[in-house]
Amino acid sequence: MIATFIVYLVLVFLVGLFAERYISKSEEGYYLGDRNFGPVATAISAGATDTSGWIFIGAAGYSYVAGISTMWMLPGFVVGYFINWFVVAPRLRRLGTEYNCLSIPDFFEKRYGSNLLKITSSVIIAIFFIAYMGSQLTAAGKAFHTIIDIDYNTGLIFSAFFVLAYTVFGGYRAVVWTDVIQGFIMIMVLVTFPIYMIIKLGGWESFFAQLGQLDPVLLTPAGGSVGAAAFGIIVGLVGFGLGEPGQPHIIQRFLSAKDDKSIREGTFIAMVWVIIVMMGSNLLGLIGRILTPSLTDPEYVFPQLVMETMHPVVIGVVLGAIFAAIQSTFSSQLMVATQSLASDLLRSISKREYSNKQVITISRITMVILSILATGLALMDIQAVFTLVLYAWAGLGASFGPLIILALYSNAVTKWGAFWGMISGTVTVVIWKSTPYSVYLYEIIPGMLVSTIVILAVSKWTSAAKRESIPDHAETGMMNR
Repeated sequence: MIATFIVYLVLVFLVGLFAERYISKSEEGYYLGDRNFGPVATAISAGATDTSGWIFIGAAGYSYVAGISTMWMLPGFVVGYFINWFVVAPRLRRLGTEYNCLSIPDFFEKRYGSNLLKITSSVIIAIFFIAYMGSQLTAAGKAFHTIIDIDYNTGLIFSAFFVLAYTVFGGYRAVVWTDVIQGFIMIMVLVTFPIYMIIKLGGWESFFAQLGQLDPVLLTPAGGSVGAAAFGIIVGLVGFGLGEPGQPHIIQRFLSAKDDKSIREGTFIAMVWVIIVMMGSNLLGLIGRILTPSLTDPEYVFPQLVMETMHPVVIGVVLGAIFAAIQSTFSSQLMVATQSLASDLLRSISKREYSNKQVITISRITMVILSILATGLALMDIQAVFTLVLYAWAGLGASFGPLIILALYSNAVTKWGAFWGMISGTVTVVIWKSTPYSVYLYEIIPGMLVSTIVILAVSKWTSAAKRESIPDHAETGMMNR
């Protein structure tokens, strides 16, 4: 078991370090890998980045408790992936290349000519990503503790150091290359393990019969809830996937794609990926509920299941898959958060000009600091990975999702509409999460609705105010030009 896992770690680490030899010593090389990734790298990297430790730990744990109702996430993510790859990706890639954007905050600044948008979006990314990265390390600590009996704190510290070690040198290319390796390992486990276990349990009919005998609530469409609560749970689970366009660590892949062909061909890979991942992760929790029905912490279900049913060599592979899910997301978020602070925010508030070498050095120092902050958060022993992921996902989705789509397809949005849209989305998520209503409706839904309304309303108001401030003769002259 340990030998198999060590082989995986060595392979990923060497690939990450080797990537440094293939990037130009420029800011674009470090942050976007020189924009030359094809369909497989773009799609698998985006999928692996999306599929974080919550898939094997958080989602499986939630499925363990709530039953088949968690499958409502599947149609939501299918729609979210459709929007990302058919609506966002093609135009963001073209405009990103045209504007020479290195990040999503950079895109907002150049799209609306406002440094304020770059600063605001950079700060929002940094805040939510620290929480998101903390959840990944929490998942790592739980996996290590259960499977190879390593102390929880030791496991998560090792995870943070390992990812930092190759990311800090190889930059974005190291992240993408390791994502591809990790993605194939994750898919292999998410396809083979559920199928093998369901066959072992007697097939699909026997599988569902055993779930019903254990607890009939596990087979209900809303986990036993009825009325308004049931409606809120279903809408919230479906709405989870709608946050896809607002996740900077995912849509960053579209900026680095080589050409339109890479986006078109990558779309099919991405759609297959999301179906496999969402079905596989939810089945893991249901299988675990049958075989290990009395867990104190449901998020230990998959590691515990593996330990009790698999051969040591297979356990090593599965541990590698769990670690791959954690690594791929943690490294991507670390990269994007670093760029937001060390490049986007620094250039926005500083009057100095920085060379490529200086920016990369500052980025590496920032990366270390962010890793320490995320590790410190994880060491607070946060119990629910899924809850923390949901919160960070909602904050990012509400802040950026509506704006990115409107920015790509509408000229009616003003910089003030964009600014207040981001702020209102963030604030709504934070406030809604602290109210009793969050039990009935996932905070991303009101967050995205409020953000969209505010963007359109403020843009209309500021556009009208701007027109009114222009004298009639001046406006006539502008129209005649």
